[in-house]
Amino acid sequence: MPNVGRPPSGGVADGIYRLKRNGDFTLVADIGKWSVENPPVPAFFIDTGVQYAMERYHGGFLVTDGHHNRVLRVGRNGSINEVATFGNVVPTGLEVTKHRVLITQLGPIPHEPEDGKVIALRRRSEPIEIASGASMLIDVERGPHGKLYALSQGQWDGAGEGSPAKPNIGRLVIVKRDGSLKPVVDRRGQELVLDRPTSMEFVGDTAYVVSVDGNVYKIANL
Repeated sequence: MPNVGRPPSGGVADGIYRLKRNGDFTLVADIGKWSVENPPVPAFFIDTGVQYAMERYHGGFLVTDGHHNRVLRVGRNGSINEVATFGNVVPTGLEVTKHRVLITQLGPIPHEPEDGKVIALRRRSEPIEIASGASMLIDVERGPHGKLYALSQGQWDGAGEGSPAKPNIGRLVIVKRDGSLKPVVDRRGQELVLDRPTSMEFVGDTAYVVSVDGNVYKIANL
């Protein structure tokens, strides 16, 4: 069981850890150390980067670094290399499908709706924009019937770099064919409201969404 970031057991390295059956953690890849030794250009004040999301990919993992604005490929042997580098777009969530890698972007401060994007990476080609138009996009997942869903935290709270959105204005949005992002509504036609969502996962036609304070939303029958 990999874990991105600092381990709950109190280690100091930022990276991917494997959870053993006895509850101990073993460091697989020290992403923080690698980031210090391989800084982006220009460099940023957190030299270890800020790893946000992880997905399995061709026997290893892809990891987004929202501070260094890049996507890393990490092998199970601890190897690390850069697969995509961006400008100041703050890559966050990840989804891997058969033919492409999907990434959400918050965009630069103040994280305006037009800067919230879902993009796709393909091998040996430039990234392409899939959709845009929702503030602070934080994750993207393929849901039932092949539809794409994304999480929007909503309007940034303005407290400082890396701070979340204001409370209780987040939305689950669906990616439309025209490149727009439409909020998901309930049976009464009301938009579903989420409090600062951070990630989601689908099980069948149900989305499980985790919020910044640890609450889990269950959204069924999508």
